[in-house]
Amino acid sequence: MVNTDPTYKKRSAISFVYIVPLTVIAILSICIHFMLEEVIEAQSDTGKIVNVSGQQRMLSQRVSMFTLEYLMYGSQDSKLLAINALNSLKNNHKYLLSEHYGAQVLGNESPLSDELLAMYFKEPINVDKKLRMFSDRVEEVLKIKTQTLNLDTAQESFFSLAKEPLLKAFNAVVIQYEKESVDRIKKLHTIQGIVIIVILLSIVVELLLVYKARNKKQI
Repeated sequence: MVNTDPTYKKRSAISFVYIVPLTVIAILSICIHFMLEEVIEAQSDTGKIVNVSGQQRMLSQRVSMFTLEYLMYGSQDSKLLAINALNSLKNNHKYLLSEHYGAQVLGNESPLSDELLAMYFKEPINVDKKLRMFSDRVEEVLKIKTQTLNLDTAQESFFSLAKEPLLKAFNAVVIQYEKESVDRIKKLHTIQGIVIIVILLSIVVELLLVYKARNKKQI
């Protein structure tokens, strides 16, 4: 049986007017919670990526230094240190590109930005190519006994790869990661700010509706 009592309809309308803004506030509050988690996670993930990409510069210098020591003195300790640093360099490179290659296997679009893809795989930076050339040359040099090595030729060939081109490439990638990190976090903060404004507006609307309803009751 339909309730035709006008006061019942009025109470239902008022309840509906209250419930809708409160529901909106609740939903937006939950959204803010998840956004905060995403910001924290983004900062953590990006911090790790920037840190690993920054290590590449240091590791390439360590590889160069210990390889040079091996070339000059035939030190087996230096050779081992160079190999370890080179392995870390290559493992970091695999880690930084793991999501890219994973997406390729699944037939999905790379999560890397167009700028990073160009830096990793296209000239003039082409980090992937430079790193492979550097690694191949280091491994080639470390396999040869220093007594049979033309030291001047080896050093010239080695340092042509180890000097500025590789370091500049790594530096460009680090700068790009940092830029994208800042941009991403700024975007999340902007969205979060918009949601907070909507919540505040919803609260204001709710208060106005309550005030209006109370005035009607008094009348």
